[in-house]
Amino acid sequence: MTEDAAHIRGLVDTPGDPRRALAEHLRHICTAPGRLVAEYELFLLAARRPELRESTDHWTAAVTDFALRFSGDPVRVRVFVGALDGLLIQALLTDAPPSTDEWEAMIRDLLPGPCLTPA
Repeated sequence: MTEDAAHIRGLVDTPGDPRRALAEHLRHICTAPGRLVAEYELFLLAARRPELRESTDHWTAAVTDFALRFSGDPVRVRVFVGALDGLLIQALLTDAPPSTDEWEAMIRDLLPGPCLTPA
């Protein structure tokens, strides 16, 4: 989870529109479902054991910072963070997780418009 957060932080800091790169990363994450299951198991454990929240906090902060490149609306940012986790969990429950194009379309639907802040 810390590695995925660091990767997303790298996307936040790149010039241009990083939505396609995020879509590619999410597709890649879905190709290793065992790792993704372990990450969401950590989420559930951290809900009961706050001392485990460091990695989950890094993930949430990285995704939040990504969304802030496209929206200053705290509600839209929170919806994006929650939707991304929900979409990843749904991807675990299917034999055909989203393609890069499908991920990109979902990201653009959740975060429409241009980048607000250049890297």
